[in-house]
Amino acid sequence: MRPKLIRNTTLQWLIIGSIAAVVILSMFPPDFSVTRKGANYAVHTMFACLFMGLFFLTIRQPRLMFTSFIACSLLCLFLKNASNNTLTHPQKTIEEVFDISQFNASAFDGNVNASIKSILEDNSDVISINEISPDWGRELKKELRKAYPYHTIVYRNEDFLGLGIFSKLPFNDIDTFYHADIPNLAVEFSNGIDEVCLVNSFVYPEISSNDNKKVKAHFNTLKEYVKRIDLPFITVGDYNQVQWSTHLQDLKKNCMLHDSRRYQFFDNPTDHIFFSQHFNCVDFQIISNRFTNHLGVKGSYQINRNFVNADKNSK
Repeated sequence: MRPKLIRNTTLQWLIIGSIAAVVILSMFPPDFSVTRKGANYAVHTMFACLFMGLFFLTIRQPRLMFTSFIACSLLCLFLKNASNNTLTHPQKTIEEVFDISQFNASAFDGNVNASIKSILEDNSDVISINEISPDWGRELKKELRKAYPYHTIVYRNEDFLGLGIFSKLPFNDIDTFYHADIPNLAVEFSNGIDEVCLVNSFVYPEISSNDNKKVKAHFNTLKEYVKRIDLPFITVGDYNQVQWSTHLQDLKKNCMLHDSRRYQFFDNPTDHIFFSQHFNCVDFQIISNRFTNHLGVKGSYQINRNFVNADKNSK
């Protein structure tokens, strides 16, 4: 027998309206602190809609059941389109493979030796590190100099936190560009055949609604810089934004970037590696050790020769 409350048509439409509102706010959050933070839990909302649909199925409420399942499907498609939407990574070819890793020094605290050991064992060709303090900078230079003889670090004057790039490959060029007093790094290097540009950024998190304008302005600065790059390029960093945030969606759309991460679950990571159409991402993984399940991320890339050749011919 159906519960009387849910047999009430007005209540049913109220539940349907609430589900629709939550889904719309998750996909297109207004520029308010509460709604933007709520949108970070779009994955949780998707699974909540799934379980509500199953619940309404068991109590024989078809209208509410279909509403929940449709909401779940819409969120599923939205989240998938916000990620790398290929079902599997492209197969490796004879092209040179190079690995790029992204770390945040705040995850190293208390586990210095283990963190540096994990970086060395990761053995990427180029590593990007955000939120480096001057003490950490000296330690990283000392411990990584043999494996990564080429490096550059730049600090922010306000809090003395910086970002750096350490490489096994020599730099052809190093550029620092700023949003206000926040530095961003861009380095050019050769993977053996092609010139490649790597852009490293750290975007400060949104604490309040007022910070949204600052974050948006920083992404605009990053976007304008990236759009001027003529080389195959990769952008990497801790953007303090979930995969489906409007800021990242806008950055990827305007700069024609692809996401290395194929999906994002409940942990809501904010570190990302995006790549231009000149590349294929043949692997992506989370770096962990015995102290943390998320020390950093690592992507493996090959030049997409078909696109590069077509791009050269068009010019």
